[in-house]
Amino acid sequence: MKNKAPLTLLFILMFSISFCQSKDVEVKKLDINNRYDHFAARVVGDSLYFSYNLTTKRGRPIKDKFDGYIYTMYTSEVSEDGEILNPKPVKKTDLSAFNMSAATFSKDGKYMYFTTNQLSKGTNKLKGIDTYNLQISRAEYVQGKGWTNFEVLPFCEQDFNYAHPALSPDGSTLYFISDREGTKGKSDLYKVSVSNHKTYGDVVRLDDDINSSRTEIFPFVSADNKLYFTSNRRGGKGGLDIYVYDLESNDEEQKPKSLAAPINSRGDDFSFFLNDDLTTGYISSRRLKGEGGDDLYYFEKF
Repeated sequence: MKNKAPLTLLFILMFSISFCQSKDVEVKKLDINNRYDHFAARVVGDSLYFSYNLTTKRGRPIKDKFDGYIYTMYTSEVSEDGEILNPKPVKKTDLSAFNMSAATFSKDGKYMYFTTNQLSKGTNKLKGIDTYNLQISRAEYVQGKGWTNFEVLPFCEQDFNYAHPALSPDGSTLYFISDREGTKGKSDLYKVSVSNHKTYGDVVRLDDDINSSRTEIFPFVSADNKLYFTSNRRGGKGGLDIYVYDLESNDEEQKPKSLAAPINSRGDDFSFFLNDDLTTGYISSRRLKGEGGDDLYYFEKF
């Protein structure tokens, strides 16, 4: 029995260390930020994609009839220190898919899942009005054409919101958020199985160990199979905080852990992305000394 205590303690220490980010982590605000919104950065191969306000020719952000901003996707090159270079709108064949944000991509860059709006009105259960609810669409990249073959995912019901898709590292599972029937918070985390980016399994709500009674948004699964997401649950450092949950852990009592500063701040921090090197990545934030609305930050030494 005397030999078991140190082993148990060692296991606990190893488990705790697996969740600890480096004390040397550095976060810097990117030069691209201005008074408009920049968020949901994702690196695919040598390119970076991010969400940005759709603007008029005079540079004014466009709103829909419900006074919400409309977004589009931009792609860019990336410098060695994470800066966004030469950004330009993504090339797409379907002009009706004008509202594009918060995307995820297959490893080969051929398929993109993104947040957009229903083309027909649905009922907003919280506000009791008809709105164009959010949905998730899939697009395919064709050389010479750009993004094409847009399809709404079959499980997206028009009376509910579906948003913020995130593929698992092996591409077999799609995580997202929704306020569909059975949701306990304002929005919860869900998943479906994916087969060849053509067919999808049944929608499964993640456990109450992960979802809270409040809001969960912006899931992301890292190369080491950890689920990062944003929540405004009790006990956070600010309004919105980024949490991590190990999907491979066998600990039945595991709870999501809030990331330490400077990743989380007293402001809203969301849309975490970690490169495959597991040390560098991007977050979106509305922290102090920002440039405007949602700003993009690059971090390293994670």
